[in-house]
Amino acid sequence: MTTERKKQGVGILQVFMAAVLWGTAGTFAKYLFNNQISPFDLAQVRLTLAFIFLVGFITLFDRRLLRIDLRDLPYFIIFGIVGLALNQFTYLFTISLTNVATAIFLQYLGPALILIYGLLTKTEKPKKLKFIALAASVLGGYLIVLGTSTGLGLSTLGLISGLASAFVFAFYSVYGKYGLAKYSAWTLLVWGFGFGTLAWSLYQFPWVTIANNQSALPEFLYIAVLATAVPFGLYFQGLKNLSAFKTGLIATLEPVVGAFSAFLILGEILNWIQLLGCAFVLIGVVLIQAKQVEN
Repeated sequence: MTTERKKQGVGILQVFMAAVLWGTAGTFAKYLFNNQISPFDLAQVRLTLAFIFLVGFITLFDRRLLRIDLRDLPYFIIFGIVGLALNQFTYLFTISLTNVATAIFLQYLGPALILIYGLLTKTEKPKKLKFIALAASVLGGYLIVLGTSTGLGLSTLGLISGLASAFVFAFYSVYGKYGLAKYSAWTLLVWGFGFGTLAWSLYQFPWVTIANNQSALPEFLYIAVLATAVPFGLYFQGLKNLSAFKTGLIATLEPVVGAFSAFLILGEILNWIQLLGCAFVLIGVVLIQAKQVEN
C-alpha cells in the first residue's frame, strides 16, 4: 500500500469516527430542547466550551499550534463566524423546529453542493460513481426521515434553516480545505471556535448562558467535547487527506448513527424503511471508496 493510500485510509477512519460522534449530538440536542433549553443557548455554549477545551488541550500538549500568521486573520474570522458559528446555529435551530433525522438529512444535502462547486471549479472530475454514491446517500437519508413518526415534519422556517445548514456545511468543508494546506486541523478549529465564540457573545455573555442553564452542564460538556471539539478535529484531519466531496459524503453516516441513537435514547421508532435508508447510505459510502472515483 502506498503512502498516499495509507493517508486516505486514515482519513476515512477519522471522518467515520467524527460521524459516529456527531450522530449522538443531535439526539442529545433534541433531549435538551425537549427540556426547554433554547437552541440559541446550546449553540453558544457548545462553541464556547469547545473553544475552552481546545485552548487547554493545545496549551498543554503543543503550544505551537496556537500560532498563526497575522495576515491570515481575516481567513480565520470568516471561517469561525460563517463556517462554525453559523453552522452550529442553523443545525441546532433546525432540530428544534423539526426532528433529529430531518435536520441531519437537510444538512447532508451539503455534499451535493460541494460536488457542484467542485465541478464548476474543476477540482472534482465528473465521474458516474460519484453521482450514484451521492444519490444513494441522499435517498438513504430521505428514507430515514420518511420512516420517523413525524416524517419530514417541516415548517417553512425549518426548511429554510435546514437548507442554510447544508450551505454552511458545504462552505466550511471547502473553505476549511484551503486553510488545511497551511495549518493543522487543531489550529484551524481553536481559532475558528474562538471567533465563533466572540460572535455569539453579541447574543449574551457566555457565562450568563451557562449560569442560566446550570442543570444542563453535564450535557453541555458532553456535546462541547465529544460531539464538537473531538469530531470536528477528526473531520478536518480527514479532510486534509481527502477531497471535500469524499469527506462530506462519508460524513453522511451521521444520520445512520442519529437514527439508532434516537431509537435508543429518545425512544423514536426505527422501522424497516429507516433500516433500508441506512443501507442506502452505507452503499453510498462504500461506492465513494472505489478507486474509479478518485481525482
